[in-house]
Amino acid sequence: MDIKEIIIWCLNEHREQEYLDFPDKMFDELDNESAKKIVAELKHRALFKLPKYEIAFQEWLKENDRHIWDDLWSCELHEPYIVSIIFLPNLVERDGRGFPICDLERNDNYFFNEKHMTDEESKVYIETSRVRFKDHKELTVAQLLALEISVGPIDIWHFAYKYKISIAAAKQAVEDLKDDFALVHLTDAEHLAKFMEE
Repeated sequence: MDIKEIIIWCLNEHREQEYLDFPDKMFDELDNESAKKIVAELKHRALFKLPKYEIAFQEWLKENDRHIWDDLWSCELHEPYIVSIIFLPNLVERDGRGFPICDLERNDNYFFNEKHMTDEESKVYIETSRVRFKDHKELTVAQLLALEISVGPIDIWHFAYKYKISIAAAKQAVEDLKDDFALVHLTDAEHLAKFMEE
């Protein structure tokens, strides 16, 4: 299917269904550009069901950090895993970042982007990590997290899932980066949102 056909399908589904549930084959055909066209066409009003790979992550989260899963999904008006269409571009990337966990209300947030990396200290930290990576040397969890943040926004739960490490190890990496003055950690959703808008 080309993007025009997919958009027509989306518009029809949006009129008839509570949320879009992309068939696997159709979802696999989407890229970032086509996802943005869908979002623009639907004008941020539609909802869609997370793809299977992200649902697998959410089920892992439910088993491994139930407080976070409850914070995300227990008070939702819809069934779990139904989100705004504005997140579609994030989900088609398939880069391990998935649906961003960045607005927790009852738990500390652990979501980071480049703005959370302090200027000089983080540049040195990231450059050292890149050199070690290129030289095929083992990286610490903190070095790996710094590299991931330098590539794009990520939360520690997706980070832990992607690299098959414990959530405790991911949180310790945050502490290590803070101790090295390479990372700012904003735990409150309101403060985090303002920081991300700057």
